[in-house]
Parts: sequence; structure tokens; C-alpha cells
Amino acid sequence: MRVRVIAAAVVALSAAPVYAQSTDVTGPRTLTNQMVMCTDLPVTSKPIPRIIVAGPHVTDGRTAMTNGLVVINRTPDDGLAVGQRYIAQRLRTDPKRFPKPGEGYGDLRVSGWVTIRAIDEFNALAQIDAACDSIEIGDLLEPYVDSQLPTSATATHYPDFSDRANVLFGTDNRVLFGDGDVFSIDRGTAQGVAAGNRYAVYRDFHNNLPLVYMGDAVVMTAGEQTSKVVATAVVDGILIGDVAVPRRPASKQ
Repeated sequence: MRVRVIAAAVVALSAAPVYAQSTDVTGPRTLTNQMVMCTDLPVTSKPIPRIIVAGPHVTDGRTAMTNGLVVINRTPDDGLAVGQRYIAQRLRTDPKRFPKPGEGYGDLRVSGWVTIRAIDEFNALAQIDAACDSIEIGDLLEPYVDSQLPTSATATHYPDFSDRANVLFGTDNRVLFGDGDVFSIDRGTAQGVAAGNRYAVYRDFHNNLPLVYMGDAVVMTAGEQTSKVVATAVVDGILIGDVAVPRRPASKQ
């Protein structure tokens, strides 16, 4: 693999004062926790249904809701209790066409999050706290994990080309990203990634020429195998498949 780069393309971003919504950290547009949480999740294995939305608690037969109450059918040992919060998700990828291990990522759509308000032996009622699009019949519920966007980021060091991540998709399976857009990379806490880490993004045109600098990004949230990042400075549109490399001190390269 080539490690050559065009020197002029290695942009050193000047340090900016850190505040709640610094463009140097969260990008040039206002970014909220909900915007990051609503970005689709790349997954390598099909989720196993455990707690499922049975349907909206309404009288008009709707199958999707953006507010109000939804019904959850109880199952033995589901652990539901009043006050618990859950993320609602659904697989956008056709389960029959879900990638085989090592052949890519399925697209898990985050549809919103809910709080359990009432339970009995057979059912539970959950209040919709927020909806990314709509919460629907069949959505899967997983425990809610609160996260806060970083207010600072690591220093803008030289890129470490020994560790090359790939740019993955964004919300609604988007594959093209500009300033302030959120997308995922295939690195997570298992690879030492943490919120606030900086990445430089390059494109390999596979033409025996050096990689071309496309922009910079900062990690907003880190999962075990993938992380959600925001584009903080883009020279040209970042594409799925572009190369993301961490900016690290020389001593760690």
C-alpha cells in the first residue's frame, strides 16, 4: 500500500478557541446529539429481535408514529420497567441480502427513542421521546445509551498512514458528504478510537499517483467497531470508500 501523499494537501488547521459548538470540533453547522444519534449504524451481523414495537397506541390504524405512545408486547424475562429508555431501530438492508462476514456492512436505521411509561403482564406502553423519521411496527428496541458531543478535539497532528480506515455511509445510506455532514468509519473503541479524535480523509484513485486530500473530520461518538464522525473541513465531497487516517503525534506512529 502506498504511503506517499501530496505535501500541499496536508492541511494544518489552526487552533480555535474551544466552546460548546466550535466549528473546529463539530463542523461549520449546528450539530446536536439527536442529529448524530439519528445517523444510520453500520452493522456486520443481523440484529436479533428481542423487544419489538407492536404498533402505535391509537384508534385510527396507523402503523407509524412520530409522537405519542407505542405498544410493546411483553415477553418472559424482557426486563422492562417504568422509566427505562430504549433506542428504536430497524434494518434497512434486505435481511436476505445482508452481507456475509467480511463482505461489508448492513444499514441499521435509528428511528428514534422511547421511555417505558406503563406495563402489565402482557403489554407495555412507551412514550416517543424523539423520532428520527417515524417509529413503526416491528422496530427493534435496544437499551438507550446517553452520549454528549465532544467540546474539544485532539491536536491537528500529521496523519498516521499506517492506520487506514474506510469511510462508510451516513443517514439514509448517503454516500456523499460535505462540510458538517455526519458519517461513519470502520474504526471504533476496539481500535482505540475515542470521541474528539481527528481524522484526515484522502482518496485513492488507484492510478499509481499519491493519495489526494479530501478533508478533515472529528469523531463524535465511538462504537466498538465503527465511529460516527463529522466533516469539519471539506476540499471536495467526501465519498464512501475514501480513506480516513488518524492525526496522531509522531511518537505514536
